[in-house]
Amino acid sequence: MAADTPESPVDTPPGRSPGGRRFIPRNAVRLAPDAAERQGRITRMAIEMLGASDAILFLNSQHDGLADRPLALATTSEDGLQSVLRLLTPTTA
Repeated sequence: MAADTPESPVDTPPGRSPGGRRFIPRNAVRLAPDAAERQGRITRMAIEMLGASDAILFLNSQHDGLADRPLALATTSEDGLQSVLRLLTPTTA
């Protein structure tokens, strides 16, 4: 009877279907390369400066002086990225 059972799902790497394909939701939106670069850049800088858990909170919370959450704003445009960087790295003078 054991010969009739399909292969164990343990053989499939996490996040992959049995055929080896990665699951992609139908409503997934792929970022443009420049937007993905900005998102990665602001995420790395926030983690370096604040630590991982504080960076997540910072990037996903509304802040005074910003029109949107920092992660969304930085991803949208270079100007948005610069405004979040100014908030993240205040100048001391």
